[in-house]
Order: sequence, then C-alpha cells, then structure tokens
Amino acid sequence: MNKNTVLKQYAAFLDEDGIFLKTLDLLIRSDLYYEASMTDFITPDMAYAFNQIASQYTELNLMPFGVFEGAERVRLCFYPEFSEPCDVNAFIALLEFEYNDKFNTLAHKDVLGALMGLGIQRNRVGDIVLSGSKIQMAVDCELETYILAHLDQIGRAGVSGNRIPLDMKFEKDLKLIRREGTVKSLRLDALIALAMGISRSEAQKCIASESVKVNYKVCEQTAQVLKQGDLVSVRKKGRFILEEISGVTRKDRIRVSLSFYSR
Repeated sequence: MNKNTVLKQYAAFLDEDGIFLKTLDLLIRSDLYYEASMTDFITPDMAYAFNQIASQYTELNLMPFGVFEGAERVRLCFYPEFSEPCDVNAFIALLEFEYNDKFNTLAHKDVLGALMGLGIQRNRVGDIVLSGSKIQMAVDCELETYILAHLDQIGRAGVSGNRIPLDMKFEKDLKLIRREGTVKSLRLDALIALAMGISRSEAQKCIASESVKVNYKVCEQTAQVLKQGDLVSVRKKGRFILEEISGVTRKDRIRVSLSFYSR
C-alpha cells in the first residue's frame, strides 16, 4: 500500500486531530505485519472511508464494533484472513450511570461535556445513550477506571456508575422506514425530493448550500446519478439509502425503494 496515494485519494477525510492519519498508520501496520489491530472510536464517514481503503488496498478483513445497534461511532478491527478479530471486551467497556431524574433532566450534550471536562478526547468514547434515569456509554477500556473514579456529576446531577456486560446495552429506538415511488431519473435532486417530501427546487437548494453528502462526502452536483446502495444525508432533514431500483413504468419513470431510520 502506498500511503501517499491513499492520502491523495482520501484527502477530504483528513482531520485536525490527526485521527485519519493515525488510523491509516494502524491499517498499514496490520497489512505489513499480518496482525490484528483496533482503531479508536471513529465517525461514520471515516469508518466508511476505511472500509473502502481496506478492500481496495489490502486483503485484510474489517469488523466494526460499536456496542449499540446502529452505532454512529465505532471502533474498527483490521485482521488478516487466517486470524480471529480482536476480543471486543478487551477494547471496549460499557459503563452505566444512574441519577435522580425527578429533579434533573440530562441530554447527550451534558454527558459529553462532562467527559470532555475530564480531559477525555472524543475518539476515546463511542455512542452515549440515555434512557430514563440511566446513561450508558461505550468507552475505551483503558479509561474505565478513570471515568468511574472521577465522573460523579453531570450538570447539576450527581451520578454513580459501574461497568456492565456488553449484552446489557440499551436497545436504540430505531425504526426503519421504507418509501417506494417513481422518479424521472436517478439524479440526486430527484431522489432527495422523493425521500424528503420536498420539491425538486428545494432539493437543489440543499445541494447548492453544501448540505448534502453522498456516502459521507459533500456533493454539490444536482445531476449526480445515484446507484443502488448509496447513502444520502441531508443536513437537518435526515438520511436515506437507495435500497432498490426495480424497473420502469409504462410512462418511463424509474421505480425505486428508499429506506431511512427515524428515532
């Protein structure tokens, strides 16, 4: 694998914190020494990029670990075909905290802010899920003791926590919505209009304002033709997958099936 070639091809994913470079170096090392390795918690766009890089430039297998169903932030395990993936329990701890929700209401940002206040970097923490008076978070195992010892307050609420088995995770309330319809073409603006229930001109404005990503990359081309399996996200409106292209109607319109998650 030529590192410079990969960096040139995936320059859009380079970040100020150097997470992309760190992850790329880990992938290169795994490929060079035929050993399993685990990344930090990374964003969905970066996970998508490394899925592409691993399949394009190496023969390594890739397995994501995020604990929660549909996790946004995951750790990727790179491993050669002849070996087993990393033991997730050695890398990810699931911590659960409880507080009195009768007098306090906490949100995701409150929990994340408390963790950042302890000097913890975002790439060491995965998804955070709140349910009633309890908070669950996936964290790097190396931080388990530190977090449990120091995180005793979030906002104005006192909290107490402990580590629990990964299979005791909260189930996210994700509902898969499927929408079928027809479009004149597989252009990006046409499919956004169908998926979001907006006019084509509104969809074009979203694209022009750089609010649209196709497979985690900003797309400014309204006429870009999508293919089956493409993931489209529109800022503040949601995201969908072009699930299926199922033929043409008598009026030469294309039948499509779209799916997207709603919480």
